[in-house]
Amino acid sequence: MAVPTFFPHHQVRHEQGAVLVTGLIFLVVLTLLGVAAMSINAMEERMAGNSRDLNIAFQAAESGLRDAELDILKNISPASGFDASCTKGLCLLPSSSTPLAQSINWSDTSITREYGAYTGAVSLALVGSQPRYIIELLSTLPASPGQSIGTGIKPASSGVVYRISALGVGGRSESRVILQSLFIKK
Repeated sequence: MAVPTFFPHHQVRHEQGAVLVTGLIFLVVLTLLGVAAMSINAMEERMAGNSRDLNIAFQAAESGLRDAELDILKNISPASGFDASCTKGLCLLPSSSTPLAQSINWSDTSITREYGAYTGAVSLALVGSQPRYIIELLSTLPASPGQSIGTGIKPASSGVVYRISALGVGGRSESRVILQSLFIKK
């Protein structure tokens, strides 16, 4: 009697696990791509936050310039007590070549003026600290002769020229912007 063979043509195979290794490599690659995408997203989020903070600082400095202009119109004249030590933010031109806005201590309240202190402007929101500014007395313009220069452009009329430097701070104290403008009061 013959012994029956159930699998006469089937050969036993020894599995090597190639599919398992391929699948694990694929999962590692996908994990690395996911981690890279998350870190890029986090970096872009920080960049957007820093850009927003710098924009807030710029707008605060602009507000400081406008407040200083209003201060000049309401309260300032050449006889207002300008001196070399910048008492109450009223400065004469420095004797050094370093611009005053870069050499002063902006946190010293005795040599800078705070936004709204002399004009009654409402405090700004979203800033780490309110804008500060200094006003420099530059010169007095003589009365113009009224003659035209070129095609109908008249020379500047008489007045006093002031240079305003304003410091704006964003939501974080590290975000700082200094702006300057010239203002002529007639």
